[in-house]
Amino acid sequence: MFTPRARSALSALLLLSSACTSSRPPSQTEGPGSPAAESTSPSSAQTALRAFVNAHFEDTFRRFPTQATQAGIHTYDGELRGFTPEERAAYLAQLKAELAALPQKVDRAALPPLDQADYDILENHLRARILDQETLRTWERNPNTWLNTASFALFQLVNRDFAPLEQRMRSAISRMKSVPTVFTTAQATLKNPPKLWTEIALMQAQGARALYADTLPKAFEPVKDAALQDAFKQEQARCLAAIDGFIRFLREDLLPRSNGDFAIGEELYRQKLKYEEGVTEDIGSLLAWGQAELKRTQSQFREVAARLAPGKAPMDVYRELGKEHPTPAELVPTTRAMLEEIRQFLVEQRIITIPSDVRALVAETPAFNRSLSFASMSMPGPFETRATEAYYYVTPPEPSWNTEQTEQHMSFYNRHALQLVSIHEAYPGHYVQFLWTNRVDSKVRRMLGSGSFSEGWGLYTEQMMLEQGYGGTGPNADKLRLNQLALYLQRLARYVVGLSLHTRGMTYEQAVRFFEEEAYMTHTNAEREARRGTSDPTYLVYALGKKMLLELREDARARWGSGFTLQRFHDQAVSYGYPPVPILRRLMLGDSPAQ
Repeated sequence: MFTPRARSALSALLLLSSACTSSRPPSQTEGPGSPAAESTSPSSAQTALRAFVNAHFEDTFRRFPTQATQAGIHTYDGELRGFTPEERAAYLAQLKAELAALPQKVDRAALPPLDQADYDILENHLRARILDQETLRTWERNPNTWLNTASFALFQLVNRDFAPLEQRMRSAISRMKSVPTVFTTAQATLKNPPKLWTEIALMQAQGARALYADTLPKAFEPVKDAALQDAFKQEQARCLAAIDGFIRFLREDLLPRSNGDFAIGEELYRQKLKYEEGVTEDIGSLLAWGQAELKRTQSQFREVAARLAPGKAPMDVYRELGKEHPTPAELVPTTRAMLEEIRQFLVEQRIITIPSDVRALVAETPAFNRSLSFASMSMPGPFETRATEAYYYVTPPEPSWNTEQTEQHMSFYNRHALQLVSIHEAYPGHYVQFLWTNRVDSKVRRMLGSGSFSEGWGLYTEQMMLEQGYGGTGPNADKLRLNQLALYLQRLARYVVGLSLHTRGMTYEQAVRFFEEEAYMTHTNAEREARRGTSDPTYLVYALGKKMLLELREDARARWGSGFTLQRFHDQAVSYGYPPVPILRRLMLGDSPAQ
C-alpha cells in the first residue's frame, strides 16, 4: 500500500489532456539517463522489468480498490477491502515474494540508466511497504488509520466527476456495505496507542461522521432514482451507527488504555529515509544541519524585518503584512490573475519550460473539504480519462464567521503570501511538475513519488523565484522575502521536530514550544504542527528536499560549466517524474548511488 504522502502525491500526479504535447523540448546536452540516451527497442531485461511492474500494480489495485480509484482505474469502484488481518498478512507475504523475485526475474546490470532507476525505486518501495506492514504496523496503534480508510473510500467517489453521478452513487452504496466491518475490525485490532492519537481520533471522527451525514447525501441529492436513494439511506444509517459505535469505543474503552509511545526510534527512522527518500546520512548530521539552517534563517528574517520597519519587533512586522489581503469576494479572481502574472514571468525569464497551455483552474475549495485545507492542488490520477481537470483550490471564509474570524482567515491570503503559495502549488511548483510527469513513459515514476522531491521542489521554487527577481526590488521585494522566510522557518521547524520527536526523545509539549519559539507560530498553529509530527515522522521532507535540490543545482552548475542555464537544470530535473533526489542526481550527473 502506498504511504499517506505517496497517496497524496498520487491523487495529484498527472494532468491527462489532449492539449499536452507528447514530445519533449530538446535539451542543450542530454544527461546520462535522458530519454535520448535510451535504446528505442526494449531489451529482454527491460521487457522483464515492465512485466514485473505491470503485475505489481495490477496486484496492488486488486488488493486495495481505493488505490485503483485514485489512480483513475475504475474497475473496483464498488469494492472496499485490504484492511482485515488476513488481507494484511497476504499482502505482506506478496511483498516479500516480489522482493525476492525481482533480482531473479530482472537483470538490473543489463538495464539502461532510466530503467535501473525504476528498478531501484520499485525495490525500495517494496522494502518500505514491508517495513510498514511488518514493523511499523500503524493500524494497530493509530485509530485515525481506520477513520481515514472509511472516509477516503467514499470521499474519492464524490470529489471528482469521473463517471455519471448515478454510477458513482451505486459504487458508494456498495462500498458502504463494508464500512461497518472496517470499524468492528478496528476495535478488535487497536492496542495501546499514544493517548494523543486517540484524542486526535475523537476530534477527527466528527469529520468522518459529517462526511456520511451531510456531504454524501448532498453530493447525491440530484439523483432522482427513488430506489437508489432508499438503498443509500439504508447503508448511510448502518455506517453512522458504526461510526457512533467507534466513537464510543474510542472514548470509553481505548482512551483509558492509551499509554503507547509515538516515537519510532532512530533505526526505523533511518530505514524510512533510506527506502522512501534514498537518504543514508546519519541522523546526527541531518539534525545538526537543520538546527544551523534554522538559526541562519531566523537571522535573515530579523534582517529583512528591520529593513521594512526599523526598531519594530520582527513578528509584528510580519503580522502587519497579513492585513494586505483581498476581500473574500476578490480571492478567486485575484488568485487567477496572479497565476497568469507568475506564469508569464516564467516564460519571459526562461526559468522552466511549461509543457502545456492548459491552465490550472482556480476555484473555491469544495465546502466539504474546507476544514482541511487553505490552498491545494487537486489533480487526476495518471490513468484518469474523464475528470482530467486540475484545480487550484483556495478557501474562502465561512459566511457565519464574525469580522475578526474572517480577518484572521484572510490574513493567510495576504498578497505576498498568496504569491508564494501560488508559486509552490502551481507555477513553477507542483502543477508544472505534474505537467512534466505527464510526459514520463515509466509507470514506476508516474505512480511512485518521493516526498522530498515533490515537496522539496515546491519549497525550492519559493526561494528560487525571488532569487530570479520575481517581485521586483525595494519594499515589495522585502515583503515577499519576509513571507518566504516565515514559510521556510515553519518547514525547518518540521524538519527539526520530526527528527527530535522520533529519535531524540522530544515530547509533544516541547514540540509545541519549539514551533512557537523558533518558528514564531501562534499556539494553535504550533499545536497542529506538533500533532502532525507525532504521526508523520518524515515531514522533514520539505526542507530536506530543498536542501538536496539546491546542492544538486550547484553541482550541475559546476559540472556543466558554460552549458548550464537555469532552464536547462529545471527542465531536466522535472523530466524524470518524482524519483528520490539521490536517484535524480544519478540520472542528471551520472553520480554513483550512495551505498
